[in-house]
Amino acid sequence: MTTQLGMQDGDCVCFTAGPEVVAATALGAVRLHAARQLGWIPEGRFNFLWVTEFPLFEKSASGGVSPMHHPFTQPHPEDWELIASDPLRVRSRAYDIVCNGVELSSGAIRNHRPDVMKKAFAIAGYDESTLEQKFGGMLHALSLGAPPHGGIAL
Repeated sequence: MTTQLGMQDGDCVCFTAGPEVVAATALGAVRLHAARQLGWIPEGRFNFLWVTEFPLFEKSASGGVSPMHHPFTQPHPEDWELIASDPLRVRSRAYDIVCNGVELSSGAIRNHRPDVMKKAFAIAGYDESTLEQKFGGMLHALSLGAPPHGGIAL
């Protein structure tokens, strides 16, 4: 197998199994541990990064689709046409500020349009009665008109 992978002395290959999010989290932890052990992360240096355009939806454990963070984040305007046909490709208008791999803060542009919010909830499997029961007051308030809004929570 080392030949097929093009491995050389000192190389390491890691495998994991399980749901994608679990496997990615596990391998991410291995990558960070190895980088620290090998001195690839410089001490005393602060590297900041804005993470933007997270996916709006992800596959749920049941095989359906659920919001990546929550259903109140606005979908990226360029992706609106994908929301019914390919929701896993829809980006959100969410953002994080990260320093040295640690999330310092996150935020989003909130969904202020009831029609868009209803569609996002429907894709996530919420029926109309559940939506009305849990979020009816907010949907009514938004139907009266709300400006685009968002922020970041430190």
